[in-house]
Amino acid sequence: MEQINTKYGTLKELNYVKYYEDGAMKECTLDSLNKLKTPCGLLTPKYEYGEERSKHIPSVAFYNNGNLKKIYLEEQTGINTSIGILPAEFITFYESGNIKRVFPLNGKITGYWSEKDEYNLAKEIKFDVSIGKLEEKVISVYFYESGSIKSITFWSKDDIKISSPIGNVYVRIGVSFYEDGKLKSFEPLKPTAVPTEIGTIMAYDTQAIGIHGDSNSVKFFNNGSVESLITSTDSIEVISKKGEKSLYEPLLRPSVIDENFMEVVPLNIEFCGQKVKFTRGRKFLSEYVIDDYNFYIKSSPLRENSPCSSCEGY
Repeated sequence: MEQINTKYGTLKELNYVKYYEDGAMKECTLDSLNKLKTPCGLLTPKYEYGEERSKHIPSVAFYNNGNLKKIYLEEQTGINTSIGILPAEFITFYESGNIKRVFPLNGKITGYWSEKDEYNLAKEIKFDVSIGKLEEKVISVYFYESGSIKSITFWSKDDIKISSPIGNVYVRIGVSFYEDGKLKSFEPLKPTAVPTEIGTIMAYDTQAIGIHGDSNSVKFFNNGSVESLITSTDSIEVISKKGEKSLYEPLLRPSVIDENFMEVVPLNIEFCGQKVKFTRGRKFLSEYVIDDYNFYIKSSPLRENSPCSSCEGY
């Protein structure tokens, strides 16, 4: 079988290899035990794919310059990072060689291996960060190239309590950070009161997808003030000094999964300078200079998965 020399050692018994146009190896899958001397220490790429939770992805991937890009490990291994030792089954790297993402587990979810099975394998990891001292199971940790934490992605079933610029809140999915360690965003577990320049708004995104915690629906500027949020419950009436009124609120639409039910289309509210901007999905609605208008906020119960047989006008 083919063998190839890399910056980290020789790879032997390759059963699949893909190359860049210039002939440099892009990725490969291995059939036997190999060890690579990496910036994270001596690592063993995946070579046994018979387990029911094994993903059929390459064992190793490289940048065009030969630097390591991704490695799928044969077994969970402790990796030294800027925040201590993290367990890893899959690691990605920046082209510089610094760690980009660490995945403690990398199992394939199928009819034979469920998310619950994978979750039960996960171990709690301790974090001492600006949002508090956490001890939680995580899906992945994302780093800046400098080594600072960029985001943490949690398991969807877990409720996490953190400290934020608006006080203690419960979050889901994930949190993200500025490079200096300050909280950049979080995903609320439930409708959460967020003080803003136009009043207190209940933040919650019914459309949040728990893929990663890199970008979330409540965002802060580095100084801790609110940059933007998404609401699925609140309507905002904007009144000009002449008494002209405009209303902005979440909408209901037939669910793409079941047309007999309605789903919420949340409202996005963004603050920039002395202005507030309203959007819904990718559609821009309007923008206002805050000091020139009055804003009245009304909260309603969360409407989600309600029967649409009696709904009109959507």
